[in-house]
Amino acid sequence: MKIDRIRSWPVDFGLYNAVYVRVETDDGAVGEAEVAMRRRTRSVVALLEELGDELRGQDPTRIEQLSERMYRDAFLGGTLLTIGISAIDMALWDLNARALGVPVHRLLGGAFRDEVRVYTHARAGESPEALAETVRARVAAGFTAVKTTLPGFYEKVTSVRHENAQLVPPRQTETELLPPWIFGYIAEYFAAAREAAGPDVHLMVDCHGRLNVPSAIRLAEALAPYDLTFIEEPVPYERPDWLREVSSRVSTPIAAGERWGNHLASAPFIEQHTVGVAQPDVGICGGLTAAKKIATLAEAHGISVAFHNPFGPLQSAATWQLSATLPNFLLSESMLTPEQAPYWERYVENAPQVVDGFWRVDESPGLGPRLRIDELERSEPRFVLDLGGTR
Repeated sequence: MKIDRIRSWPVDFGLYNAVYVRVETDDGAVGEAEVAMRRRTRSVVALLEELGDELRGQDPTRIEQLSERMYRDAFLGGTLLTIGISAIDMALWDLNARALGVPVHRLLGGAFRDEVRVYTHARAGESPEALAETVRARVAAGFTAVKTTLPGFYEKVTSVRHENAQLVPPRQTETELLPPWIFGYIAEYFAAAREAAGPDVHLMVDCHGRLNVPSAIRLAEALAPYDLTFIEEPVPYERPDWLREVSSRVSTPIAAGERWGNHLASAPFIEQHTVGVAQPDVGICGGLTAAKKIATLAEAHGISVAFHNPFGPLQSAATWQLSATLPNFLLSESMLTPEQAPYWERYVENAPQVVDGFWRVDESPGLGPRLRIDELERSEPRFVLDLGGTR
């Protein structure tokens, strides 16, 4: 069995473009996957075409070898490269598991748990009451964990623009002055969210690296009464020393890792205990091969894993297959909001199901979902979504 070709389809996924991938072999075996790099769709498609040329004729069962070859032979790294590697790596795991008639989690060591806790999103909205209303709706839908973005920085935002003017301009850097009242303003939102959610629901906030160290510490202090499960990327992710300083001075766990390029990139953050929660993304870090290495390294340092995963059904399936096998798994992100859910059923058959905030581990071969090729070919990506506009 040899790799014959690698096909890809960029498609409209509402707030962004997704890229679906299929690895095909000369004997008819296939493996499928999904990735997204917001604002760089065409770059990902071009990279997949080049990687496909390099891998033609290779043995698809040698996943570890191919992962190493794709990364080292490129010479230059970065997340654009590892996103392309992620797509092919996940498809290879799917292909091999399908060929054996077993789920991917069986090849990754077997299920450690029977269900995977999944969290969803709630927009901050224009007021504390608006956030509280959305949180109540998410909890009523069965979710036991909800994340939002920083009020005043993000209220209602798409991939290309803020629909409302923000109190903190979207282009403001982390070193610029913030209004002195902003921390109390943000705290009002989380007071309302906690009251709406009750004491048992996990609440989290994503800062997208918008703060400096002193501001991040002030934010954590302001939100401490509301028992957040973690504060995500309070400072720019590139500096492990900044993350470590924040982590060492606040009581709320600090999370980061969605932009790690692979297990090598994650090592300084984990070994220096810069975070209490590691957030690798199987569609960014190099696929299941790299994500499992990151999770194992985190386990050795007593750090929990909460996967970054605001994407669609195939990447979610890959994320949750791995999550099921990990002793140090905490919870996984999902974008199962009312606006995004219809795309799940459009592009795949057997989309993973979340019931009462959990994905139940099943025995479907491979990753589980199967691509609807006819729908992929009918969909056209919206490249306006690649123009940027938000931090």
